[in-house]
Amino acid sequence: MNIITAIISSRTQARDANRQRRVTTWQIPASGLLLLLAIGLLPVAGHGADSGGKAAQYQSLASLQEAARRFLQTQTPPEPGSSQEIHLGRLDSRLRLGQCETALQAFLPAGSRLQGKMTVGVQCPGDKPWTVYIPANIRVFGEVLVTTRPISRGDTITRADIVAQRQEISKLRHGYYRQSDEVIGKLAARSLPAGTALTPRMLKARLLVRRGDDVTILADSGFLQVRSKGKALQNAALGERLSVRNTRSKRIVEGIAIRAGTVQVHM
Repeated sequence: MNIITAIISSRTQARDANRQRRVTTWQIPASGLLLLLAIGLLPVAGHGADSGGKAAQYQSLASLQEAARRFLQTQTPPEPGSSQEIHLGRLDSRLRLGQCETALQAFLPAGSRLQGKMTVGVQCPGDKPWTVYIPANIRVFGEVLVTTRPISRGDTITRADIVAQRQEISKLRHGYYRQSDEVIGKLAARSLPAGTALTPRMLKARLLVRRGDDVTILADSGFLQVRSKGKALQNAALGERLSVRNTRSKRIVEGIAIRAGTVQVHM
């Protein structure tokens, strides 16, 4: 019985071992199959997400900058003899704006200047509107009058004191001069180093009449001119208004300095 029992036990153990090997053999492929199925489902799931409609479309950043550039070029045509450069700032590459179904519209925010550093807006006016702002810098170049030598305050500007030079006029926020006739004969309102681009704030007109000067009052009615003597009560340059007192009648009238020592009064 012990021998028989041992034989039966040995066969039972062998059968159990074979069964265990079969289970183990199937467990490994089953796990791999599940992993393969999981990996295979990823593109299927992605495809399902797109099956309901088209993939999302975004407005290209290049189209935004092109719309801004075209707008600025039409808004700032260069003056004769001048040129301009338009520089647009970069947009964040992560920016995602829905594809606009209508033409993009560019505009200037309130208070913007069409020179120097500024901002231009680009908007989509469609059913799903959006607006983006792009930094820009417009540089304008042209010939302006600059000083050829240091000039002291009160000096009279002569033709030898100025020369035309090409500069970035978009930086000259207080204006500039291009024609020599506009500055010759004017006085320097302050000291000016050589190479200074002249602006209206730097110059003042030469006085034709000074306060206390004896002047000629020219009364003009259009058909008749009457001259009388008077005394200036104010300083005045060409075209400026001033008050004068008629020497004979003591009457104070207001006129315009038209030349040295002469004040025109309209009757």
